[in-house]
Amino acid sequence: PQYFSDQGHPVPPNYNPADWIMAVAQSTPEHELDEAGFFPSDVREEEKGLDPSDDNEGYLFGSTGRNSFLIRNPGKKFNDKQHISSATEVKLLFARELQNVQRNKKATAARFIFTTFLSLLVGVIFLGVGGKDPSDPVNFNGQFGSLLIILMMSMFGTAMPSLLAFPEERPVFIREYSTNHYSVSTYFISRLCIEAIITAMQIMIGILISYHLVDLQMNFFLFFSIMYTLAMTSTALAVLLGCAVEDPKMATEFLPLLFVPQMLFAGFFIATHIIPGWLRWAQYLCSLTFAVRLSILAEFSNCADETPLPGVENLCKRALMSNQANKDDVWWYWLVLCALFIVFRLSALFLLKKKASKFF
Repeated sequence: PQYFSDQGHPVPPNYNPADWIMAVAQSTPEHELDEAGFFPSDVREEEKGLDPSDDNEGYLFGSTGRNSFLIRNPGKKFNDKQHISSATEVKLLFARELQNVQRNKKATAARFIFTTFLSLLVGVIFLGVGGKDPSDPVNFNGQFGSLLIILMMSMFGTAMPSLLAFPEERPVFIREYSTNHYSVSTYFISRLCIEAIITAMQIMIGILISYHLVDLQMNFFLFFSIMYTLAMTSTALAVLLGCAVEDPKMATEFLPLLFVPQMLFAGFFIATHIIPGWLRWAQYLCSLTFAVRLSILAEFSNCADETPLPGVENLCKRALMSNQANKDDVWWYWLVLCALFIVFRLSALFLLKKKASKFF
């Protein structure tokens, strides 16, 4: 790409350089290409090709120069359907995704800077609230609110880039897939691997700051597991929506659909059992609902088991009841989160494969 830029014909964004070579060659007069420096003198020193009569079994060179070619194992029929393994495809695609992250340093840095800033902001606002007496309604509201805000931050901060990534990279993917460079599944797996790594780093940075500033009482690694599972599930839903659209601008229109239902079914604004029964089933599509239940069980279970003073309500116990969080159902909450991740990812894979059949 840099070579074409130097000659006055820069490669457009998301354009295959090989296609651009053909476009420039067919649309630009030869004398202009010569003046631009596309035909430099060949100063290479090439060795003489091997004589076919020599005893070099398995090798045969044609004429020297640009058209020199090498044929291995003469006499054997070439199989034009040969292809590299899926593992090799994933390896090469993952390496390319890693290079893209390194090249796009500003976007990657901004992602971590925003996470750090927001975690510091939440941590300072809710400074030490997790260690205060939960029997005080003011303290308890702060504890529950800080927990919900941290969970929502992890969901929003990781889902947004994934929602916009697929529409932006769709032209490159369609071109390469249409020429059988790789399969949809290997492309999807490589994307999943790089997303899992970046998401883990982003969540870890956010938790290291907010967990200690807010002074949460649950186990650190348990909280990381909840946050990371929520983030990956939300990312899977974002990828599904991203695969459904072709325009990045259209993808931003889906943001309310991605976030608003999650907040409504989280149990903070309204208890889930108050929601009309015919609509209550939608909570099983909202990963934030089950992440909240796991979090409040880990944070408030101890105080929920305490016997309050006469005339004082146990707020921890009431929070668990209003959100239908049950200790015996912890395994079920984890199962739903994992199932949502798998269903959303497989649905996105199917949708992407279907979309790939249409060449833009």
